[in-house]
Amino acid sequence: DEDGDLSMESDLEERHPEAKLPHELSWGQRKQLYYDTDYGSDAQAKGKRSQQEIDAEEEEEEQEAQIIQRRLVRDLGEDDYGLDMIQSYVAQQQKTHDSKGQKIDKDLQALSKKEQLKLLKQESPELLQLMEDFEVKLMEIKDELYPLLQMVRDGTIPQGKGSRYLQTKYHLYLNYCANISFYLVLKSKRMPVHSHPVIERLVEYRNIINDLAVIDQKLSPQVRMLLRNFYDKKEEKLRKENKFSVFLTMDDKKNKPKRASAPVNGRAAAPAEASDESELDEEAALKYYKMMEKKLALKRKRTGDEDVLEEAVVSEGEDPSKKRGVTYQMIKNKGLTPKRRKIDRNPRVKHREKFRRAKIRRKGQVREVRRELHRYAGELSGIRAGVKKSRKLK
Repeated sequence: DEDGDLSMESDLEERHPEAKLPHELSWGQRKQLYYDTDYGSDAQAKGKRSQQEIDAEEEEEEQEAQIIQRRLVRDLGEDDYGLDMIQSYVAQQQKTHDSKGQKIDKDLQALSKKEQLKLLKQESPELLQLMEDFEVKLMEIKDELYPLLQMVRDGTIPQGKGSRYLQTKYHLYLNYCANISFYLVLKSKRMPVHSHPVIERLVEYRNIINDLAVIDQKLSPQVRMLLRNFYDKKEEKLRKENKFSVFLTMDDKKNKPKRASAPVNGRAAAPAEASDESELDEEAALKYYKMMEKKLALKRKRTGDEDVLEEAVVSEGEDPSKKRGVTYQMIKNKGLTPKRRKIDRNPRVKHREKFRRAKIRRKGQVREVRRELHRYAGELSGIRAGVKKSRKLK
């Protein structure tokens, strides 16, 4: 019987050889089992072991890695391969294709400004940036590049690499703005622009402009100086041309004599025209001065008449039996008054000053209580040996 029991136990052990082993994922409760490194003290401890032990450990690690890999592959399903995404995309495309005939346009007028802006950013996020670029580049063309090109034509900027660079940049900005305007036309007509060639062209121009930023930064001091000189000269020229424009009023412009018509043969004398213009400006200035003198004379006369009328009205309205009312001059005329200090005018300020002086006097009579916030380091104001402030005991 004992032999039979032993044979049965051996058969059970052969059938279930891993029954007594723990689960492969349970590594134990000791924290040290979960941490292992190949540097520091662990590396020194591993260095003391034999090569055979190291090889056995590496083989165990490889087997464990293969077991983990097989377990992960076994747990994989269709969702992990992304097949559901493809199926959902196909279903969505089919749904949009079916509902193409039932497309409902949004009522943009019913949306608020915030919602309209949000919808615009969703449909074309690049639109606002391109509009801002359009305004900035146009301002730069108008205020910087065009004046610089005028200086190149005048000879202020000599021909060379700098002038060629300015011309290239000018044409580049013009083409960029033209493409942006074409893009805006397409957007206004509600045409699809994402696959349009204008987008690629805009990206190319933007990249070239970004590449030129380094050169612009180097040339910015010289460009600033040239533009300052250009605008100073322009302002001085305008000041000279409009020297007498201040004296011209609307009436003078209406009554201004018309210029003589040009001759039939088309030849006109430039010096004669210049002299006529200067004479007209002088006449306009003289007219303006005379008109202002007349206005001032009328104003003085009007104010004088009004004063006379007021005096007459006052004299007529007065009752001879009643006393006259006092005037400001009468109130101001105080006569002989004794001199008083300025502080006596305001009692509040006077008492405040008295209180301030009394506090200063009290410091010499009664010493203030001084708490020992810091260690005693001697008297700050010195000690007068002749002063005694003690009381005599009776």
